[in-house]
Amino acid sequence: MRHRLRVRGLVQGVGFRPFVSRLAAAAQLDGHVHNDGDGVHIEVQGSPGALAAFARALVEQAPPAARVDGVATEVLAPRSGRGFAIRPSPAGGSRTALVSPDLPTCADCLAELRDPADRRHRHPFITCTACGPRFTIVTAVPYDRARTTMAGFAMCADCRREYEDPADRRFHAEPIACPACGPRLDLPLDAATGTLRDGGILAVKGIGGWHLACRADDEAAVARLRARKHREAKPLAVMSADAHTLGVIDGVEDALLHGPAAPIVLVRRRPGASLAPSVAGPSPWIGLLVPYTPVHHLLCGDLGVPLVMTSGNRGEEPIAVGDEEARTRLAGIADAFLGHDRPIHRRCEDSVVRAGFPVRRSRGYAPVALRLPVRAPESIVAAGGDLKSAFCVVRGAEAFASPHLGDLHTPAAVAAFASDLELYLDMLGVRPAAV
Repeated sequence: MRHRLRVRGLVQGVGFRPFVSRLAAAAQLDGHVHNDGDGVHIEVQGSPGALAAFARALVEQAPPAARVDGVATEVLAPRSGRGFAIRPSPAGGSRTALVSPDLPTCADCLAELRDPADRRHRHPFITCTACGPRFTIVTAVPYDRARTTMAGFAMCADCRREYEDPADRRFHAEPIACPACGPRLDLPLDAATGTLRDGGILAVKGIGGWHLACRADDEAAVARLRARKHREAKPLAVMSADAHTLGVIDGVEDALLHGPAAPIVLVRRRPGASLAPSVAGPSPWIGLLVPYTPVHHLLCGDLGVPLVMTSGNRGEEPIAVGDEEARTRLAGIADAFLGHDRPIHRRCEDSVVRAGFPVRRSRGYAPVALRLPVRAPESIVAAGGDLKSAFCVVRGAEAFASPHLGDLHTPAAVAAFASDLELYLDMLGVRPAAV
């Protein structure tokens, strides 16, 4: 028998096509799989029992970052052909496929990053099908390299071999790169760490925007950052590879810190923690996060001290995204800039979670939809107030909350709200009938 399966849900950018390919190969099924504007399209041929087991495994054994909302099955006429292939995604058509959130560096990539014998040793853009940027680099669906900001980086022969090898964990990993063919930092890492070590302020280009960083154990550096950024009292987030030395962390908080969203988690400050007094003032709470990109891992590993890692902006402004924008807006705050040549397509600040509840739902959560109990007959855009602003796009029974945008006190913030809304509407293929 031959079946066509249409898989809907969070199934693009999470290693789903390689998973399907391996599943079919293990069961000796023939056919193909590709992404399309609705999700994942599979045609598979084999015995009735094997096809039934295959369909169950799609849901029960899906990759950790995937979410299967439904599998529609259509019976086709059997045809000739042997083997199973991942095919290119067709252009055009529907744009209802969900885009994956950005994912923190996985344990396998982290091991390679630290291995002097590996060809990606200390590569600042190491990634695989289980980790790396997604939402912030995707320019359109279906998800393929050509529709991401990695499109301008041609794969070298070694990366191409990994990309095309079903046995490799980078099989069809769209952001795949290495030192020979991938993005490049525009400041040597030793110069960046030297700036931080000497008490300077470093602007760091992250996944969804720029950060401002300094040593979190250096009171003079933290005070200087506060003065330049015009952030007098609000607590500053702290990044550390060993969060337990700074906070009293329970099991739920630890799971959040090291989970797929890797947000800032508000935890109790550990007595005697090596933090400057002005990081959080008199509050017993601190906002902790762990390194979630290769660049963060390299900076924290090389320095061996906790870092303030706060939004790259001045007070009341949105986080800087573009390279020239960052160098203009953060001039006078940062002493040095650690950027790179992979463009950020969408702004996305760090999420903040307290007691398991998202106080600020952004990186790692957006753009995952919230399911609604009532289906909207028309597409809707909703916008909240001007403080801690965000918007929401409703499409059918799904509500797509935007990443945190911040207070709308300046023309730059209002412009960021408008441009981010247009990007969201384009991503979802929606023109709202009501606001």
